[in-house]
Amino acid sequence: VEVFIANMPMTIAAVGLSWVTQGVIWFKFMEENIDSCTTVRFNSPSCTYPEFPGCFQCDTSNPIYRFVLTFHYFCHIVALTCCLLFLAKCIIAWRVVADELSNPTTMTPCGVVCIAMICVAAGRGLIGEVVVVLTSIFHILLSFWFMYIAICKFGQLPD
Repeated sequence: VEVFIANMPMTIAAVGLSWVTQGVIWFKFMEENIDSCTTVRFNSPSCTYPEFPGCFQCDTSNPIYRFVLTFHYFCHIVALTCCLLFLAKCIIAWRVVADELSNPTTMTPCGVVCIAMICVAAGRGLIGEVVVVLTSIFHILLSFWFMYIAICKFGQLPD
């Protein structure tokens, strides 16, 4: 398992963003198109899943809604697994991650992993807020590091 995690490319972890986005988009699409769902205010207690765009209150006994909700959770679990594999790689094989962070090409997926972590944690209570804030701070620091590496070390200036 250690060898598998250490050799996993960062792009595999970045795939989590596509999974979480797919789950949210299909879930919101179905909420907007199922007759048993009504629009509610974003900050109201009826807003069960505060994800953009919009907030809905739906009849949970509707089988289509339950299927889409299960798919939504499945996509979040896949994205969370991708993010956790990335974090495991940072812990188990830090030297490999540090090497990948020394090149703009290989460090680019790390920013996508940060975005995926934020999408998974958003709207998940206090723990989700803490994860979002810490990941955002790390993402800002990572972007400054990326610009430093790209401009100073590799001399890559924007066109």
